[in-house]
Amino acid sequence: MNLFTKIDQEKLLEFISLRQKNDGGFAAFPSLPHTLQDTFQAIDTLSVIENQLGRDNLVDSAKTKETVRYVTGSQAGGATGSMRLQYLIAEICRLLKIESRLIPDAIIYDSGGETDYEYGFHRQYFGLPPGGQVLDIDGLFRRKHLTCKDLMFFLKITSEKDRGTLKNRAVDWLRKCQNADGGFGFYPGTTSYIENCHYCLESLSILGQLPQYDHKTENFILWSQTTSGGFSRNIRAAPFLDSTWHAVRALRALQQLQDIPRKP
Repeated sequence: MNLFTKIDQEKLLEFISLRQKNDGGFAAFPSLPHTLQDTFQAIDTLSVIENQLGRDNLVDSAKTKETVRYVTGSQAGGATGSMRLQYLIAEICRLLKIESRLIPDAIIYDSGGETDYEYGFHRQYFGLPPGGQVLDIDGLFRRKHLTCKDLMFFLKITSEKDRGTLKNRAVDWLRKCQNADGGFGFYPGTTSYIENCHYCLESLSILGQLPQYDHKTENFILWSQTTSGGFSRNIRAAPFLDSTWHAVRALRALQQLQDIPRKP
């Protein structure tokens, strides 16, 4: 069953629409100023819903002339900004099909002529230069405070062979991050939050392994949707664009896992 049919789609779309400012950017809350992160998360959320439910023109509906002007103008300032800022601008351009002049050398990974700036961003997250430097898998698990976000990024930059080497250890660690409420903590023994569900489920999706209690996870995500249509970090928190984006990404990863054919 498509998990996205279980959410209140119209309220979610209204929640996102209310956060688009007159100048085209999106804000975490209607009364706050826009940010590039909120703009990326809003548009990417629309893209995921569009793809998962086969709905047309959701991303295009956010592509107003003001949004194009806002993103185009951001490229000039973003060229001297942080790597994360440059990455967000490049992703917004990709989603809106705007020509990007901002895929900086600092986050480019060139493999056979194909540019993958996300790969480069993740390598720099671990302090690695672009290229084929060997990854220290054992060192990853020796980190004092390894988080599920760290592991997700690490999996994104490993080869299929390296993933096979760390698969059992990674799956065991990720499943230990899951709590009785179905959600996931930053690392084993910590509180469940929706962003950790995103990181853990995406990691498990890369590894092709379900969480230990996938139906509890489904409920944790679905119950995080509030009456406003947005999602909160947990059932006791207020909804924001970032937690909504994490929830939609988590639901997509869980859907991908549940769609994997299982041996009888």
